[in-house]
Amino acid sequence: MREELEHRGWMCNVVDLCQKATPQAFRWTQRFYQFCVRRLPWLWGVTYAQTETPDWAETLRFPIVRKSMDLLRSLIEGEQPDIVLCTYPLFAYMLDALHKEKTLQVPYAVIVTDAREISRPWMKSKAPLIFVPDTQSRSMVLDRYGLEPDKVVAAGFPVKRAFNEPPTRTAPHLGEMKIVYGAYAPTRRVCRDVRAILSAFPHSLVELIAGSRKSQLQRYLKTELRTGRLNILERSNTMHRLFLESHLYIGKAGAATMFEAYSAGLPMVVNYALPGQEQGNLQLLLEDGGGVFVESTQDLMATLHSLFDEQAAGWACLHNAMAQAARGGAAQRIADVLERRFLA
Repeated sequence: MREELEHRGWMCNVVDLCQKATPQAFRWTQRFYQFCVRRLPWLWGVTYAQTETPDWAETLRFPIVRKSMDLLRSLIEGEQPDIVLCTYPLFAYMLDALHKEKTLQVPYAVIVTDAREISRPWMKSKAPLIFVPDTQSRSMVLDRYGLEPDKVVAAGFPVKRAFNEPPTRTAPHLGEMKIVYGAYAPTRRVCRDVRAILSAFPHSLVELIAGSRKSQLQRYLKTELRTGRLNILERSNTMHRLFLESHLYIGKAGAATMFEAYSAGLPMVVNYALPGQEQGNLQLLLEDGGGVFVESTQDLMATLHSLFDEQAAGWACLHNAMAQAARGGAAQRIADVLERRFLA
């Protein structure tokens, strides 16, 4: 969003209140999330379910939350913004409180970062405007939470402007495909998948995004690295390049990754989806026909053969479905709505 708004001449400041106000607690939260992702996804499902019922406005009384709110108050008083955007529900309740106490006297809006399975806290703040990723999500929240139609806008998911570039890929030929693999699944599963792909498709190239497990996966996949057909990256600042030049993404159904794939017209094979919000993302992808879900390495390989055999006809179906869904361009749409409603 900052990239799009600055392109239009806005001045923007992006702050993660939790990271800046309570860095130690923020690090522990990150570690807990990563532990759940890799080891105990059911625990994340339980944790996510617990967020459905509480009144998040009550959390503003907690000292750790008040530190973040005090930082937000000082930022607003110091910078005097014209509009405030937030991408995390707790921040919306802070803005509600600051608006009530007259510290915040300008519009604010919420950008929801998951589809379909949108939890109650996103919708119960008093923000005058809420952006959701798709029309089905909009219909769902209007029915479930009784919101005014003008309050909720289906805009898509904001991605980098670089995703607006036309992809350079052509249909893969005789197994000569480039795959981006997001290593969110357990380590053994990742290694099995990568070895099976490289064995079954001798002309393939796998770009493995490993995160903090880079060194570990380099040790386990030493033989595969020697082939020159496997690259292991800790992270990438040019995911748009990888996505625009690749034929397939294999990994988790995280919202940012999924909508970047949509914007790049990149078919997805989802091998991992956290209970809770990511189930809604997966549901949207499957309904659009832009991806498939696999439960095991054996299932993955059967799916890849079905996609890339017969002159990659199966892959072409997924690719065309991604293009027809046309879920890119959300940052531009959100900026248009903000300018029209609040700055006209």
